[in-house]
Amino acid sequence: MGLTLSLLALPALGAIATALATRRRPALAMVVTTATLVAGLVHARAILTDGAVTVVVGTDRLAAVLAADGLAIGLVVLSSAVLLAATGFATAQRATMGPPLASFWPLSLVLLTGLHGLFLAGDLFTAYLMLEVVAVAGAVLVAFGGGHARLVAGTRYFYAELVASVTFLVGTALVWSVAGTVVIAELPGQLTGSTTGRVALALLTVGLLLKVPVVPLHFWLPAAHTLAPSAVSPLLSALVVKSAFVVLLRLWITGAPELTATAVAPLVGALGAVAILWGGVSALRATPVKVVVAYSTVAQLGLLLLAVPMVVDGSAEAWVGGVVHAIAHALPKAALLMAVAVLAHQLGGDSVDHLAGAATRRPIAAFPIGIAAVSLIGLPPTGGFVAKWYLVVASISTGQWWWAATIVVGSLLTAAYLARLLQRSFAAVPSDAASPRPRGRAPDVIALTLASAGLLLGLYPNGLLRLLEVGAPLGGVAHG
Repeated sequence: MGLTLSLLALPALGAIATALATRRRPALAMVVTTATLVAGLVHARAILTDGAVTVVVGTDRLAAVLAADGLAIGLVVLSSAVLLAATGFATAQRATMGPPLASFWPLSLVLLTGLHGLFLAGDLFTAYLMLEVVAVAGAVLVAFGGGHARLVAGTRYFYAELVASVTFLVGTALVWSVAGTVVIAELPGQLTGSTTGRVALALLTVGLLLKVPVVPLHFWLPAAHTLAPSAVSPLLSALVVKSAFVVLLRLWITGAPELTATAVAPLVGALGAVAILWGGVSALRATPVKVVVAYSTVAQLGLLLLAVPMVVDGSAEAWVGGVVHAIAHALPKAALLMAVAVLAHQLGGDSVDHLAGAATRRPIAAFPIGIAAVSLIGLPPTGGFVAKWYLVVASISTGQWWWAATIVVGSLLTAAYLARLLQRSFAAVPSDAASPRPRGRAPDVIALTLASAGLLLGLYPNGLLRLLEVGAPLGGVAHG
């Protein structure tokens, strides 16, 4: 119990400490995040030995349920590792973070607290509270540094999250009225038998899809992820967009497994397919690099939704593929955003054309773009390949071959728009190009480390696969 609660208490206390501190905030934030990461790793080892843990905090009528299974702990370790990298990146990139830099440290730790709460949430009300924490912290971080465009993007993000949260809360209230409980594990068979229960499920699903967000509910994402400061965008694209999907997966697979008999799951898969194609084409047409990456996130989120109809059809491979993709996508995407931020600042612009000669002018920052591209496309030996392999196998084994075709087309689109970045990076240095201002290489190394971690995930996936089997609703799959 204490170990699970520490995953929430450490970042929460760290947020308070960094808000009150008058100096050494970056160092304090890094210590807290490192401690949280270590606690997550220790917890991972514990559940591999002893199995999943359920923690109930509070009285019977006001209890919060935390489910520490392999999915939750894997995402906790991931989020702590990405925030640790973002903290180091923000420290090294102070010039691009905006004036109120001191506010970044407590806000990022508040965000981490909310994310961990969502990953661990075993009841709908706890999930709602943590969704609110993530929404408020995320909106403020998007507007971080000021400026009209950022304030508009942050406000749009906040209002989208507010609508989604109210929708989710109404759905939660209806679940309580029907089932007398909001604990997800106690909901099977209690919602789909009544009109009120089905309305509750619909409201919960729509609220979560807006938070993911899925096409056509993605209107707030490109501006928010593009205009956010350089250390914030990796948190949004790598972590925040995954949190609502985890709640959606638990709700459907654990709370309402009888949905396998409905046409709703294929509809969610179809929305994922549209996201893959729309996001890929939009990224291919975009000019600013961060816009390319933002639409890439829309497309990659589609793969998560694509897994849903196969998971509800009983495919353990689809479960593993979807969750591995959530983790494997985060590392190269965070690395890619950090790398392009460094290059944009050093090379004088954020368009694809400004990347000309980046491999010569800033090679350590350009290298992560290539590694991230290999992983996001899904080529071996990366974590992205492992995820897509399981999804394709699930598609074929369940007889839903059209999802495999969509994955292939999506991978080709990913290769096309990322090839644009690579082609410009390895192009000749323009004759009138100014020499980059001399700066430290710490941001470059951080981006390269994250990108390399995605490679390691593909080379040595067995540890992650064993972890994901702990508490998995569909059992394990063979791996070796």
